[in-house]
Formats: sequence, C-alpha cells, structure tokens
Amino acid sequence: MKLKSLPYAVHPRPNPIAAALYTLRDLNCRHIILHGPAGCNFRALRLLERDGVKIFTTSLSDLDVILGGKRKLIEVLEAVYSDFKPELIGVVGTCCTTIIGEDIESEISEVKIPSKIIAANISGCGDNTEGAIRVLEAALKLGIIDKNEFERQVEMLRFATKVEKEFGVAIPGYLPPSPGDDVSLVATEIIEKLKEGLLVILNAKKETAYLYSDVILAVNEAKKKSGGEFKVIANLLENKGLPKVREDARNILKELRENEIEIEKFSGSLDEYAYSAQISLKIAEELDFSSVLVLGIPQAIKPYRFNYSVGVSSGERTMTRLRDLGYSRVVNEESAHVNVLGSKKIVRSQLGDAIRRVIA
Repeated sequence: MKLKSLPYAVHPRPNPIAAALYTLRDLNCRHIILHGPAGCNFRALRLLERDGVKIFTTSLSDLDVILGGKRKLIEVLEAVYSDFKPELIGVVGTCCTTIIGEDIESEISEVKIPSKIIAANISGCGDNTEGAIRVLEAALKLGIIDKNEFERQVEMLRFATKVEKEFGVAIPGYLPPSPGDDVSLVATEIIEKLKEGLLVILNAKKETAYLYSDVILAVNEAKKKSGGEFKVIANLLENKGLPKVREDARNILKELRENEIEIEKFSGSLDEYAYSAQISLKIAEELDFSSVLVLGIPQAIKPYRFNYSVGVSSGERTMTRLRDLGYSRVVNEESAHVNVLGSKKIVRSQLGDAIRRVIA
C-alpha cells in the first residue's frame, strides 16, 4: 500500500481545539482558558493574542493528568475574574482532559463568579470544524446564540468540511506541498486580462478577507491607470454570522466603497465560503467573463468554465490542490492568516503589491 492510496489524509491538518478557540473569539469572548498543558496549541494561542484576546492555561502537569485538573481550573477561573472582571469567559478542554474524562461543565458549576462561562471539552482528534460546533453547542445552552443561528452554523461548518474533503486539502492520502506561481508574472497577466474584462470573486474565510480584499483594491488601481473592466462578486453580507464576522464584513465594505468599489453581487457572508462558492458560480454565468480571479478559498470553486483562472489562497498544499482542480495560475499568500490578526482595515497582500509594482 502507498501513501496516496490510504483512505484518510496523512498530511498535517488543522486542529479542532484551535477551531474552538477561534470560534470563542468570533463570539466576542475576550478571555479564554485552555485547560491542558502549557504548550498545547501554543501557536494558535499566541496568534489569538494579536486579536486582543487574553489567553490563559491551567498548565496541567503529569501529576494533574493522573489525579485530575479540577483544582487548577477553578483556581485559574477565579484568578481571571479577580484580575479582569470579564462578563464572558471561554474554557476549552484538550486531549488530556478528554482522555481522563474530566466533566468540565460540572467543574465550572462550582466556581463562584458572576461571569458567563462557555465550556467545552475537545479532543485534538477529528475534523477541525467539530471543535467549533462543540463551542457553539455550549453558547446555545447559555443563550449567547439562538437555535436558528446554531443550526445555521452547524450546517455551514459540516458543509465546509465536506467541500474540503472533496476539493480541498483534506483529501485522502498524502498531498505534497508545492510553491505558488511567480507573483510578478501573475500580476502582469492579470493586468492584461483586465483590459479584456476580469471577474473577481472574493470567497474568503472570515478575517482573511482583510488581506484578499487588498487584491481588489490593486485591481481597481490598475483599471484607473491602464484601463479595462472588472466586476466583483463577494461573500461580504453584513447581516449574517457571529459578531466578529459581521463586524469584519462591515469594515471591509466601508473601505472598498471609500475607494469607489461597489460589489456587483453578494454571494453570502464571510463564514459561508463553502455555500457562497456555488452561488458565485451561478452569478458568474450571468456575467459571462472568460477570465476570473478567485480570492480566499478557490478550492471551493471549479474554474472549468473560464479560459483563464487565478486562484489566490494560503498554504503550499493548497497550491498543489488548486493546480489539480485546473487553475491556470496559483498564488500563495502564505502569511494571510497571521497578517490579518487584530486588523480592522484591509492589509497589504503580495499579489496586490505586485500589481502595484507593474503599473508604477
């Protein structure tokens, strides 16, 4: 048997615990405790701090794993409230607490603080979206979200997993990484295609839209300097999603409009990138462009109907997948997730800057 023939992915995949942490952030939970070893999900925790989230850990030791971490969890919860007085605190269990069977919900009921506590015990195993769903279940119980939003979120997250397993980097077997195409070459080609007419599809995941929207700004600058035509389809609806998701959409739309860019059609919200991809394709058929630039999650959109297609996303395995799907060019915005953390305004992208250099 070879790696590529295995019925499950054998390359690294995102973590359900990290997904739970980011979902708490999207619920505007600004104080989060990871109930586990100090090093668990270290990178995700440090990055969340850039978004203004205060992160704490119960720093479980070997002995705590054997005897239980209840005492430490209660101590940290009480200390966080004593120092910061938050109205909402998130608690995320880890592989350790899951394996030893800690009942986190029961443990937090003994804490005598007035804060609402969203608590979920989450293993690092399984699809990353399941971590988000566990947090949403806890938020529903507390009345932080209603049943309609909960059901919408679950349907959306499970569909996103399905799309990623069929078309993205969660496909079975081993997916090798590969670099993106030369960004200066792609920028030159985009400017040429702009003269014939270019469709731009923003199909971004949550806050990464702050970076991918910069490409739209750069295309608009190229149009003003070199001529041409482009239209934008975007998943930037402001009235759907968790609180932070809605705020991000509002911020981006405001900045696009300040730069005289209007969205031709909306395909959905920033958390609907799996569904909005299909809506974008239907809209594209009406607009009838032969060249397309897809930003964010291009793997959800098959480029077969276009003569020229550019997929712009993050990660070297994604570049491999986009080529497999038939994109003419692929661009790796490797630092997309890191660069947008804490942003309230559109941030510069590699492709956007390359376009600006070509027209300078």
